[in-house]
Amino acid sequence: MKRVNRILVAAETVAAGALVITVGVVVLLQVLMRYLFATPNPWSEELSRFAFIWVSLLGASLAVERRAHFGFDQVTKKLAPRPRRAVERFAWAVVLAFSLVLIATGIALMELTLGERSAALNLPVALVYAAAPVSGLLMAIHLLAGRSGGGEETD
Repeated sequence: MKRVNRILVAAETVAAGALVITVGVVVLLQVLMRYLFATPNPWSEELSRFAFIWVSLLGASLAVERRAHFGFDQVTKKLAPRPRRAVERFAWAVVLAFSLVLIATGIALMELTLGERSAALNLPVALVYAAAPVSGLLMAIHLLAGRSGGGEETD
């Protein structure tokens, strides 16, 4: 499980990096086209929005894997070891439940938009909504991989 997790993290990191670059280049192109040539391109806003949605949800998944998501460290640091572990387990369960909700609602949204196409790029709208279940699944895998083996990776 940990090996699969490492491969997924590498793929997510590359995908997120490529999407960030895509957003930057497309927005820069849009600004140049609009203000230098007075000819805005119709697809750039849609592409940058879709890429931003994907990079945001992939980033959330990577944050879960790196344990960088929002937490109350100032409170938990002051707890004794046993209550701290209980709070950490509870937080783990909440994040896992959230990832399962993301999977379920994302699949439902994809099903609702199966026949729809985006206006400018003519892409399936379900492709955009696929970011939610993919991100939820990745979060769940990261959480479960972190629990198997009882702690930090050693291999």
